[in-house]
Amino acid sequence: MENKGFGLLNLLRKTPRETIIQEATIACTRVKNLIMSTSSAEVEVVVHEHPRVDVVLHTYEGGPELKTKHTEDTLTITAKKEEKVTFMLFGNMPKCHLQLKVPKDIAENWDIATASGKISAKQLIANRLNVHATSGAIKLSEISAEKIKSVSVSGKLTIREVKVEQLDFTVTSGSVDVHSVYGDINGEVVSGKVVMKGIKGQQLDVRAGSGRIHLQDVQMQDVDLHASSGKIEAEHLYAETIKAIVSSGKISFQDTRGDIKGHAMSGNIDLTIKENATLDLKAGSGNINLEFQEYELNSMFDIKTGSGSIVANIPMSIEHKEKRSLQGKAGEGEQTIRLRTGSGNVIMYSSKHAASKDVIVTK
Repeated sequence: MENKGFGLLNLLRKTPRETIIQEATIACTRVKNLIMSTSSAEVEVVVHEHPRVDVVLHTYEGGPELKTKHTEDTLTITAKKEEKVTFMLFGNMPKCHLQLKVPKDIAENWDIATASGKISAKQLIANRLNVHATSGAIKLSEISAEKIKSVSVSGKLTIREVKVEQLDFTVTSGSVDVHSVYGDINGEVVSGKVVMKGIKGQQLDVRAGSGRIHLQDVQMQDVDLHASSGKIEAEHLYAETIKAIVSSGKISFQDTRGDIKGHAMSGNIDLTIKENATLDLKAGSGNINLEFQEYELNSMFDIKTGSGSIVANIPMSIEHKEKRSLQGKAGEGEQTIRLRTGSGNVIMYSSKHAASKDVIVTK
């Protein structure tokens, strides 16, 4: 026989709770600081043309409660539960949604945080934008700011069409998708992948604990990439200096310009090079495969393998050659190409000299 107490409890849990709408309007066109904080609500910030701030919270009885406070230089908006009644709530809780409609340049400094829920903001102009989501996705788009800092403990981070002097992001567990961003970027993902497309700026520094880093159509002065467990990939990567280090995984660059320093402790290094550059590459247990595209080489070669072969079809004057070691020069030798493998081969191929029968082999 079913316990009547438990039956009533299950019925209460299955009963949907009614949605309550709370609203506020603040006559305000400009503040120094705008602070938004919620305990369990999705946050949406959109722009309108009116000289005021409109706030709408979709909540439920006993759920987060809307509160606003406006001082001379700060506007604070919160939607939080009263802790003393949280344990008494029953029923299927509807999703809470906090929407903020503002003039696009309402605040110099933004702070947006939610403990549980998504955060989205678009078309804002600000000096500083800080966004923090404990559990939920973050989406920022069409924003212009001096500094943007985004922290996500668990959820996806999406950033699109942003102009910024400095973008910093940290994601503990989730993916990062950055598209069409102009500015310097410094980011870390503990567990998850990083995908960046259409990026321009001076400095790019990205670190991934467990996951891959993929870059496409990136133009930077300096690029620094680190992956502990995963792979680092790039297509159309142009920079003055590129550093790529992966502990367990491979490095794969296609159509690349710039000086490259790469180290793969366990995995291959595969590069397609667009123009003469300085290369310093090391593979612990993997091969190094280089394809030089349609240009005349102008490089000094210094190649050593621990227990592998050196194979090349490129025109080169040999200066020193022995078992698993080769030094030579192509052209005037103005750039240095230094290659090292522990237990792997070095293979070099020139598409300009594809028909060449001059193949150098050491093993």
